[in-house]
Amino acid sequence: MSAPKNQIAVTVEDYLKQASVRVNAALEKYLPPESEAPTDLHKAVRYSTFAGGKRLRPALALASFEACHGQSDDDVLLAACALEMTHTFSLIHDDLPCMDNDDFRRGRPTNHKVFGEAIAILAGDSLLVYAFELLAKTGRAECIVTLARALGTKGMLGGQVVDIQSEGKKVGLETVNYIHRHKTAALIEASLVLGAQLAGAEDDVIAGLGAFGNKIGLAFQIVDDVLDLEGTTEALGKDAGSDLEKGKATYPAVVGIAASKDMARQLVDEAKLELRKLPIQSGILELIADYITTRVH
Repeated sequence: MSAPKNQIAVTVEDYLKQASVRVNAALEKYLPPESEAPTDLHKAVRYSTFAGGKRLRPALALASFEACHGQSDDDVLLAACALEMTHTFSLIHDDLPCMDNDDFRRGRPTNHKVFGEAIAILAGDSLLVYAFELLAKTGRAECIVTLARALGTKGMLGGQVVDIQSEGKKVGLETVNYIHRHKTAALIEASLVLGAQLAGAEDDVIAGLGAFGNKIGLAFQIVDDVLDLEGTTEALGKDAGSDLEKGKATYPAVVGIAASKDMARQLVDEAKLELRKLPIQSGILELIADYITTRVH
């Protein structure tokens, strides 16, 4: 990854794999073992955390840190783990019967299907608490604020509320944009910002990386919406077509599949323009941006 300590990745797939290895090793270190009491809770936490996934948000934090010439990996790995824990918390809760009521996630039964609703809720809560514990260890209050804002009522939670309230209703593009800028893009934006903050970047660079993250975060969700219609259950690791079945507010439902794909590509192009304004090494970030529109799961 960052020279000279790590080999520079040749492709975005290489980079994401390398990032995943680093983050998984750190998660293994920071999460309690299944054998530690309360064992059922720790089993549930680890079940979802190590269920797979691209580790995209941690990878973006690492890439942002490296692009801004960050020096010490210790703090950014704490932030990367906090981001993955937060993302996993959101998935566990999102899958609950009171939310999206999904049976599969990442190719296997959802947390509540295996451990029951009560333990699943507590597993999600535990991961959120662990995330802030890890961020606190960086000693950087501004990083705690960044993640809290991405998750709160003006971030993920706010988007989730409008998502629930919009199910089965005819909504416009403004509502869909609101849902996904808050529910999805906010945490991806925070990933870029955290990496830059921990690297000691200037305010204008942090803001520029945040703008990049917001745009690729929205593009990521648009592609997700399209894949729900065009992908297979096997490739997605969850039930294909579930958004349509539940009457979710999605981009294809509002503007159609072709226009949705055009929007995603345009957002990625705009995001890369944001990067090119900044005095950073943006190569891998641009590759990740392109990867978002070409992924199949």
